[in-house]
Amino acid sequence: MPRFDPATPLVHPLPGPERAEVRPGLVYAKAGGRELAMDLYLPGAPAPGSPVPAVLLVHGEAHPAVLRGVRSWGQYTGWGRLLAAEGLAGVVAEHRAVAEAGFEAVVGEVAAALTAVHDRAAELGVDPDRLAVAAFSAGVPLTAATVSRVPVPLRCAALCYGPPGDLQPTPGLPPFLLVRAGQDYPDLNQSIDEFSAAAEAAGVPVELVEVPDGHHAFDTVDDTDASREAIRRVLSFLRGHLTA
Repeated sequence: MPRFDPATPLVHPLPGPERAEVRPGLVYAKAGGRELAMDLYLPGAPAPGSPVPAVLLVHGEAHPAVLRGVRSWGQYTGWGRLLAAEGLAGVVAEHRAVAEAGFEAVVGEVAAALTAVHDRAAELGVDPDRLAVAAFSAGVPLTAATVSRVPVPLRCAALCYGPPGDLQPTPGLPPFLLVRAGQDYPDLNQSIDEFSAAAEAAGVPVELVEVPDGHHAFDTVDDTDASREAIRRVLSFLRGHLTA
């Protein structure tokens, strides 16, 4: 399986820097003796006084020292810029490593980031009634554990190449987009398939995007048209639910 490098950019072409206004280093919580911050990517020329929909990006796992620089990874700066170019706000929020802080503590940090985006919407220039999450890899089970606990209204959730964990699809959950890389870990893909089938059976809206030849983190490690199409599918899903 190709090796993930945090410095590698997204394989999708990125819009020019004028398409995004970046507000970095917005502190949303304190944990483990440090401040946790988020970077906000706003559309470059929003209409004055018109709040925009927002997408919280939930990153995956790495060594704790490496994860401290996650907001500058090519993967997340790329997603932030792409979302801004779509007329959405991309919110790249850092959290601690699960290996460092434990699963439940990190779920609390993801919940705090989502709550901060909602509660500080006027300050951030976003619409608190048009929020979504997009999670990647080990960020998927963190997000799955958050969406059913936090009383923040979500329009939708995109879960990309990660296991949904113990999330049970029940009425009232937001629509889901599941992104499955065909060359990913078999157990991980089995958990995606099982959640997709359970969601359909429960009547929870679910859409599955398959990248048959894709590897884990294909959005940075597989420079292919199929990867780019999957990225566009994620953007289209988010935009469709947030701007309808």
